[in-house]
Parts: sequence; structure tokens; C-alpha cells
Amino acid sequence: MNRANQGQVGQHEGAQAPNPLSERVQLAQIVARLAARRKLASVRVVAREVGISKSALDGLVTAYNEGRPMPQPHPKNWEKLKAWYLAQKQNEPDATDSPVDSALLALHFVADFPEAEQRAAARDSIDLWKEFYERHGRPVPAWLVRLSRALEMEVEPGE
Repeated sequence: MNRANQGQVGQHEGAQAPNPLSERVQLAQIVARLAARRKLASVRVVAREVGISKSALDGLVTAYNEGRPMPQPHPKNWEKLKAWYLAQKQNEPDATDSPVDSALLALHFVADFPEAEQRAAARDSIDLWKEFYERHGRPVPAWLVRLSRALEMEVEPGE
């Protein structure tokens, strides 16, 4: 069963939206795109595009299509999945309309930082972008506001 709103749970009226910085939420959105791509090409072709094994790809797409919990990909596969997804999105208009896409992009910009510093670096970059828009008298884009709120809701380790 293909559930069109998987990864978007809580998006309906009155419910709190899922945290776009959550890897679980990000994975659901990435796998939804994989599943759509898989309908157009073989597992082998899509796996080659992403750079992961066809069994890893098949496990994710099958879980998505059957409405089962997503298996957590190996860290190297997770990086490849994010890179593939962002590459797919970069040519689309309004690529940052989705809070999850915004979060993936912000974390991609700070991926060279040590993992323990990435959230703080993402916060700093979001703050700089907000200041940039405000200094130029421009309204802060909705995607930036959503991402800023998501980062504010996260608690730093040790706080």
C-alpha cells in the first residue's frame, strides 16, 4: 500500500508538524522520492543512481510501500541517500518549500563540520541568513522561519 502522506504525518489541521531535522522524517521523504523513482526504473538502475546496493534500496522501498517502519540505513548509505535526494531537488523550482528539504540543505552546508558541531553550525548559518534578509529590508522566507523554529526546539547536549 502506498501512503501518500507518509513522512507528512501531523501535517493536517490542528496537529503539530513533525520535526524536519529528524532523520526519521527526512528518511521518509527521501524514500518517498525513491519509491516514485522506482516506479519508473528498475531497482538495479535506481540503486546505481543512488550508489547503494539494490537490496538496501529494495528494503527501503518495500517498507515504504507496505507502510512498515523504515529500516535505518548504514551511515554511508544515509549520506548517499541524502546526496542523491538533494541532487534530484536542486533542479526543481521552490526546492526549499518543504521544511524537510530545508533541513537537509542546511545540514548539507555544514556536513564538513564534526558531527557534534553540526547543529550549532546550522543554527549559526540560519541566524546569519535571517540577519541578511532583515538587514536588506526583505521578509524572512517561510522556509527559513520554519527551520529556525525547528532548531530552537532542539536541545543541545548538556543543556
